[in-house]
Amino acid sequence: MKTLKRRQKKQLAFLSLLLLVASILAVMLLTPGFNIKEIRVRGNSVLKEEEIIRASGIVKDVNIFGVSLREAKDNIKSMGYIESVKIKRSLPSTVEITVEEEVGVACLHAEAGYAIITAKGKCVEIVDINSPVKKKDKDKNASKKVSAPKLPVIKGLKNARYKVGSIITADDELQLEELFISLHAFSKHGYVFDMKEIDVSNIENIYFTYKHEEVKVRVGNTENIDHKMEVFRSILAQILNPAGLIDLERQTHTPPMPKKITTQPAQNKE
Repeated sequence: MKTLKRRQKKQLAFLSLLLLVASILAVMLLTPGFNIKEIRVRGNSVLKEEEIIRASGIVKDVNIFGVSLREAKDNIKSMGYIESVKIKRSLPSTVEITVEEEVGVACLHAEAGYAIITAKGKCVEIVDINSPVKKKDKDKNASKKVSAPKLPVIKGLKNARYKVGSIITADDELQLEELFISLHAFSKHGYVFDMKEIDVSNIENIYFTYKHEEVKVRVGNTENIDHKMEVFRSILAQILNPAGLIDLERQTHTPPMPKKITTQPAQNKE
């Protein structure tokens, strides 16, 4: 009998606990005090706060526990420039979104503009240079066209295929791999944003043009490319007005460079 009473008391206590939890959940889900009043975005520099919030699907004046953070996270990650995203509820009525963005370092010719890609080969945006600039205020002229991105244009990649949010593909996988290695090295050493063009037509004879096409640089293949870029740095440091052709493949396979470095006139590739 005593055992039965103890069991009944435990069951009653458990049911009371369930009822309390259910009551608390009901209050949290139904009380207007837990409706979303503020959505904060941190870490963005390329994408606008409004774009990220809109992509998340989270809206104000709905219950903070009624939104799916996982779904919102997946929605934001589908945006081109987003590398990672964290979302958390800050009770009683704030949602905090923290993003980490990727940087476009080069572009490919697209049907009506350019596909912008990162050093890892991810397409983050397709820029249509024929579309009008969005009108921000009454003083802006919306008839102006979008200008081409100030990033080096990739030449020679065979049948590149791209989709925002995905790694680009091409017919020649080895050529694509060499391109990614080159982009990583160029961006790592800080030169990619001063490049005009990157030519990977021949992966054993990669070229890039630098500073408004005044300098043409032969990289050769990607073997020891980090060292080649260090050599390029030392060459630039010794030339007041660099112009012409710099052959990094030759410089890295010859004895130490003389104190005075000169460039040779740019020639057509073989």
